[in-house]
Amino acid sequence: MSIRRTEGQTPVTLRPSTDTSKTAPKAQNVLRVKDGFESVKGVGGANVAAAIVPPTTTSTQGAPAGRLALDSKDAQSAIQTSLKHLTPPMTAQTLLAANKAGATLVPKSVERDALGMTHVRLDRMHEGVKVFGEQVISHLGKDGKVSSVTGEQNAIPAGLGSQKPKLAPQQAIDIAKKELGGKADKQPSSERVIYQDQAGKYHSAYQVEVTQIAGQEKPKKQNYIIDANTGKVLESFNKIGGYSRPAAAGDTQQTTVLATPNAPIPDMGKATSKVTVSNDITVDQLKLDLDIKHTYSGDLTISLTSPSGKTAVVQNRKGGGVDDVKGSFDLSAFAGEKAKGDWTITVEDKAKRDTGTLQSWGLTVTGKPSTPPPTDPVGVADDQTMYSGHVDLKTTKNADGTYSLEDSTRGKGVVTYDAKNANTASGQTKITDNNDKWGEATDPARAKAGIDAHYGASATYDFLKDVLGRDSIDGAGEKLVSYVHVRNNYVNAFWDGEKMSYGDGDGKQSGPLTTLDIAGHEIAHGLTERTAGLIYSGESGGLNESFSDIIGTGVEWHAAQKNPEAKWNWTVGEAAWTPTNGDPHDGLRYMNDPTKDNYSVDNYKNYPKQTEVHGSSGISNNAFYLLVEGGKNRTSGLEVKGGIGMEDGLKIFGRALTTYMTPKTNFAQAREATIKSATDLYGADSNQVQKVKDAWTAVGVN
Repeated sequence: MSIRRTEGQTPVTLRPSTDTSKTAPKAQNVLRVKDGFESVKGVGGANVAAAIVPPTTTSTQGAPAGRLALDSKDAQSAIQTSLKHLTPPMTAQTLLAANKAGATLVPKSVERDALGMTHVRLDRMHEGVKVFGEQVISHLGKDGKVSSVTGEQNAIPAGLGSQKPKLAPQQAIDIAKKELGGKADKQPSSERVIYQDQAGKYHSAYQVEVTQIAGQEKPKKQNYIIDANTGKVLESFNKIGGYSRPAAAGDTQQTTVLATPNAPIPDMGKATSKVTVSNDITVDQLKLDLDIKHTYSGDLTISLTSPSGKTAVVQNRKGGGVDDVKGSFDLSAFAGEKAKGDWTITVEDKAKRDTGTLQSWGLTVTGKPSTPPPTDPVGVADDQTMYSGHVDLKTTKNADGTYSLEDSTRGKGVVTYDAKNANTASGQTKITDNNDKWGEATDPARAKAGIDAHYGASATYDFLKDVLGRDSIDGAGEKLVSYVHVRNNYVNAFWDGEKMSYGDGDGKQSGPLTTLDIAGHEIAHGLTERTAGLIYSGESGGLNESFSDIIGTGVEWHAAQKNPEAKWNWTVGEAAWTPTNGDPHDGLRYMNDPTKDNYSVDNYKNYPKQTEVHGSSGISNNAFYLLVEGGKNRTSGLEVKGGIGMEDGLKIFGRALTTYMTPKTNFAQAREATIKSATDLYGADSNQVQKVKDAWTAVGVN
C-alpha cells in the first residue's frame, strides 16, 4: 500500500508581517467564482496586503515562454500575487483559524505564454486535504497584475478534512481491487480527497488507482472514488482512453440490396439475376427475400451463388401444386463468406407445361467489416513511412555504426523502442538501421511501425511548438517515448501517463496504429494530463477525448503543410482503420459529421442519450469543425457562415485547454474557455470570438 502525496505540489504558506508561521485561510473564505471566469474589478481589499508579504511584482514582457520552476523567483512572485488577489482581508481571529486549517490553495504549475501572460494553476485544499478535481487559475498580464481568474469554489462543510475517516486506506484499496477484479500490475495507490458528487454534496473520500495494463485488451488505470466512511464507490473511471472504438450497434453492419428483374422463367428454362453488395462485410446472417410468380412451384429449383462462387440451394422442386414462391429464407450456409461483390440468383424450371416470372428479390446481409491484411508499401529511398510518404527522421548514430530512432533535436528528446511483443512496454530495445535511410525495401519489416511512430511523435512535438508555442506536453521539453509492437495483433494505442504504446493491429480492423492523427491524439492525452487534467468521465471526459481528436487532426494538418505526401481530413484514424476495405475515409469518428459512426452525438441536447466519453466527444469535435470550416450542425440545423481556418482554430482551442480549463470543466465552461482564449489572441470584438460563439451555439452549448 502507498499513500501518495500530490506530485509536483508545494504547499504555500502565506506569511503575515507579524508572524511567519501563519498559513492560508479556510477554503470557504476564498473567493467564489460562479461562472468560471472572474474579472479583477472589485476583488480584494485595502487590507489584504497587510496580511501577506507584498510580492515583488515585475513585468513579464520579453521573458521566455514555458513552464517555470515553482521555486524560481518569477514563479514565486506570480504565486504570491495570485494568492494576495484571491485572499480576502483577514483579522487576527480569521488568521488564527486559517493557521489551524492549513493551506487553502496549493500551486501546481506556473506557465508563461507567448503573449507575455503568466498563469498560476492552484489545487484547492480543505483542512489539509486535496479537493478532487477543483482548481483555480490566476491569469497575470504583462504588467504582472492579475487580470482574471478561472475556477469555482463552493463552500465545504467543516470537518470533512479534519475528522478521521472510518475506513483505513487499505480498506479503500481492498474495495477498489474487488470492484476491478483480476490481478493488479502493481500495488494500488490511495490518496485522501474531498469529493463533490453530482448532486453537489461533498464527501470525505479516497481516490484509489488500480493498474491493469499487462496482457489487457483494454489497458486500465482504473480510478475509484470511495466514500471514506461508508465504503460506497462514488465514481469510477479509467484514465487510459486507448484507441479502440467502444462496442456499439454500429460495429455490426447491415446492408440490403434489392432487384426487380421481372425476368420470365420459360418452361424447362431458367432465369438469372444479379445484385451487387458494395459493403465489405463478413456474413453472419443472410436473409433472401423472394417474389416469384409461377403456376406450379414444384417445378422450380432455386439457388443463390456468392461472389466467391459458393452456391446454396434455396428450393429444390418443393411445394407440390402450390402456386408462386414468396417469402424470406434464412441462408446460414453463407456464414463466413465475404459479402462484397455480385450475388446471383438462378431460378430453373425442371418440368413441362408451366411458366412464370422472377418478379423481385433481395438480400439483407448482417455482419462485421472484413478486410484482408494490409499490404506493406515498398520503401524506395530516404525515410519512407507507411502512412505519410517520405520524411526526414532525426536519429542517433551508435558506436557500432548503425543508427537508432533517437532524436535529440527536439526538447529533451523523442525516442522510439521495440516492445518485442511483450504485454507491457518496457526496456530500451533500439530500432536500428544500417545506413540511416529508413523504410528501404531491404530493411527489416519490423522497423516499419517504428518509423511512423517516431515521425508521429516528432510531428506532435513540432505542432505543439509551432502552433501552440509550447515546448512538449509539459511546457518544459518533456521527452516523448514511444513503443511499437506491443502484444500480438493488438488493435489499440494508448498513453499510460509516461509513454506511448502502439499495437500492430490485426490486419482486419486495423493495421499498425501509428498514423499521425493517432499519435497526436494519444500524446495529447499527455498534454491534457500535464495541464487541464480533465477527469476521464462525464462531460470533462468527453472534452478530454475531443481535445485529443482535435489535436490529433491538428498534427495531421500541420505535417501536411510541410509534407505533401501527408494527407489530412476530418476523419479520426482513417489511414490505419480497415485499411484496405476500399474506403480510405472509413475511420473511428467523423468530426465533420459525428453521427456518421452510428454511435456519437453532435449536439448537447442529445448528451443524456450518450454520455460515454468517445460518443459525447462529437459535441465539441463538431464545434471545432464548424469554427474552422463553417457549415451546419446536422441535429440543430444551425449554420456557422464561414470558418476562421485551421491555424486560428487550433490556437484558440489549444490555449483554452492549457490555460483556461480545469479537471472538472464541462461543455458550457469549455465554451467560455475558448471565448476567453479567442479574446486573448484576437480581441473581444474579433471575428474569431464571434465564430467561436456561433460554433458552440450550433452544437447546443450556450
